[in-house]
Amino acid sequence: MEDMSAGIYWINNTNNGHCYVGGSIDVDRRLRAHRSLLDRNAHHSIHLQRAWNNHGAQAFELELILSCHEDMVVWYE
Repeated sequence: MEDMSAGIYWINNTNNGHCYVGGSIDVDRRLRAHRSLLDRNAHHSIHLQRAWNNHGAQAFELELILSCHEDMVVWYE
């Protein structure tokens, strides 16, 4: 993952096209937190966690999809 700032991101399952979309004022930090929770089987989204467990980490893309000013994150999300 490259250094990112504020924006909208997704965690995309490349096997089935399902995705989790979120926003953060620090996307890089937030994606690292998601990855850590998923790797520890502790993510708050049971659907995402089950997909991660079933398909494996290699089936997912964690990417910034829209960079924006931090004041606009909630609006875009």
